[in-house]
Amino acid sequence: MATLRRSTKTVIAAIAAVIVVAIVAGVILTTGKGKTEEDYTLRYIVNNYGDIVNFDIALEKGFFDEEGLKVEEAGLAGGGSAAIQAIAGGQADICNAAIPAFINAAAAGTPIKVIYGGPAIGSDQNPGYQLLIRADDDTIKTPQDLKGKTIALGAKGAMFEFITRQYLAKGGLTVDDVNIIVVPIAQHEQVLQSKQADLVVDGSPIADQLIENGTAKKLSDLYTVLGPELAGSGWGYFINSDLMAKYPETTKKLVAALVKTDQWTEAHPDEAREVVKKILTKHGQNPELAKYWKPVKLVNYGLWPESMVTYWIDFMVDNGIVKKDAVKPSDIYTNEYNPYDKK
Repeated sequence: MATLRRSTKTVIAAIAAVIVVAIVAGVILTTGKGKTEEDYTLRYIVNNYGDIVNFDIALEKGFFDEEGLKVEEAGLAGGGSAAIQAIAGGQADICNAAIPAFINAAAAGTPIKVIYGGPAIGSDQNPGYQLLIRADDDTIKTPQDLKGKTIALGAKGAMFEFITRQYLAKGGLTVDDVNIIVVPIAQHEQVLQSKQADLVVDGSPIADQLIENGTAKKLSDLYTVLGPELAGSGWGYFINSDLMAKYPETTKKLVAALVKTDQWTEAHPDEAREVVKKILTKHGQNPELAKYWKPVKLVNYGLWPESMVTYWIDFMVDNGIVKKDAVKPSDIYTNEYNPYDKK
């Protein structure tokens, strides 16, 4: 009889435990932001000050809504490396950066994955990052002229640095032949005018403003340095790897919305510029900056070619930035969530 009572108590306890687990699971699945895939709100973080990215345009045009996605802005990162750390640390879910930052992240085992390539990082309509010198400086005309000079970058380990490395290499120089300093982008005009730096590397709208106001002139640019093929890709949109695995349908919808956004933006540049004005106004910035916005060029639906990824891995190995065989392309990106992937 005692044994039966103990068995009965055991069964009752087990049933109670199951009920508690079920109740807790039900609470987890039905309450709170982001507890189910359908419920999850994706948080995107802006890479750099002044960036207008397709996340912003997709929100304004309703392309995320069309895919049934909830997306909101989660602040400013301040460069690709900072953006990657924010995603890996859970402060945000999605952002964009350039491939050198992704290679560094993969080498360090950071849990992120590029899921969409996005538009070209440089084209005949958009030079990409520009290497700028003072407007009155006639001493710097070639890569060799930069030997011993000071170069200001918004961040190290980002595309700013690697375009600089590529340009220096054309003159037989390395970063050891120059003095590289990290200066916030908003202060680039000041350090150039005060001669604390001989060259700065910036994208739009900062580069355009420095040229327009007579502070700077262009020495070279990303499109010229890399050439059309390499400039056709290399910018990537990435997500936390754990989130990607947990919410595969959300990831597919996200990529579909981003492709749709870039296709629309490429096909409607004038209307897109008006949308950019609205976005700038919402961000509390001068809407007239929209005149510096460059049309996008989407190459092969934003699918990343493995040859491009391999090129940059080899470049970073050759420059002693990552160890040989430390990173392979599949560590960095996947095209599987892109609706135009034909695998």
